[in-house]
Amino acid sequence: MVPRLILVVGVIIWAVFMVLLTRRRRPSQPVRLPPTSDDPIAEVLVDARPVSRLAGEQLDVDDLRWLVSANELELTDEGGCNTVVGLDDTVSSYAEVFADGFADALADQPGIDAAEHADREAVLVWSLLSLPDVQAAAIRALLAINRNPQTPRDQPVQAAMMNALADSVATIMAGHGFDRRLRMSLEHDQSYLDLNDRHGPSFYRLCAQDRLVQIIGLRAGIGYRNDDGTLVNIRVRFTIEIAEIAATDAAVSGEPDGCQVIAGERIVMASYDPVPATVEGIEHMLVSKALPLCESTMSRAAIVDRWVRGLPWHVPDRLSWEAADIAARWGFRKHARDLLKHTPRRLKQAAAVAAKHKL
Repeated sequence: MVPRLILVVGVIIWAVFMVLLTRRRRPSQPVRLPPTSDDPIAEVLVDARPVSRLAGEQLDVDDLRWLVSANELELTDEGGCNTVVGLDDTVSSYAEVFADGFADALADQPGIDAAEHADREAVLVWSLLSLPDVQAAAIRALLAINRNPQTPRDQPVQAAMMNALADSVATIMAGHGFDRRLRMSLEHDQSYLDLNDRHGPSFYRLCAQDRLVQIIGLRAGIGYRNDDGTLVNIRVRFTIEIAEIAATDAAVSGEPDGCQVIAGERIVMASYDPVPATVEGIEHMLVSKALPLCESTMSRAAIVDRWVRGLPWHVPDRLSWEAADIAARWGFRKHARDLLKHTPRRLKQAAAVAAKHKL
């Protein structure tokens, strides 16, 4: 009895120590400045005369109190930013926040040190201003681009430049077996709302034994626009796709414009943080991140093992019931059952997979 009690006490002490250690390592939130007035937002709205972007729509500037929000953000959450500015969908009555340069207009406000879109409805901010003052600054920025939209300083890289970048790293890619090219079509040379979803040139190699194709893509080419219109500090995002193809001799076809099209079901998808659009930057990401993933997913068995190794907390690349469906279809029934064990049975998709494959 006594040894067991000692063991329990030891476990409790260890758990408390780990909690304290975690807290000690967490960066402390910076101290914010006091609000500049009793109601900073009211001072912004008092003379606001926004122009509606939709014909016949009447804008009520008081609505901006709930259309635009500012909340605390833990420093460990997103790249050191301490504030998140939230934007309700209805802000489209005032501006297209991406296309009209909201993040740049916000970064220009006094007391805002940095602002960057996380997505259309959230902007990550670093500022020591009080939250009401950050909210007021965000409303000022929205009103500023309402009447005078500005071209965002971050601009997508055109297709010709992306293809030229791919040309410059083609030899390096070929040295690692990615000697076949998916060229970026000029028909994709346009601005998308979500810049992370832009098309781009890719390289691929076939794993013929298991009818898999591995694709390394250069995506979301973005550069900072100077006043003279030139782009500097260009960066690109690395993506990896692994697809299952019906047959290696029919999976890849040529198009008249020189593009190659791969037909198959996407099995694995990974994306990495942007890297400098240089040969050195791309080669570093290729060697340090992309190739290790590609080498560890050369076969169906390796892919399924990768999924199961993530249990019980996380299945990489797929929802667990999707991974179970693929694993069962490939004949890895035990892996499929293991994946379903960690899928909530209340999900009708999980039950459907179990019934479909008699797991």
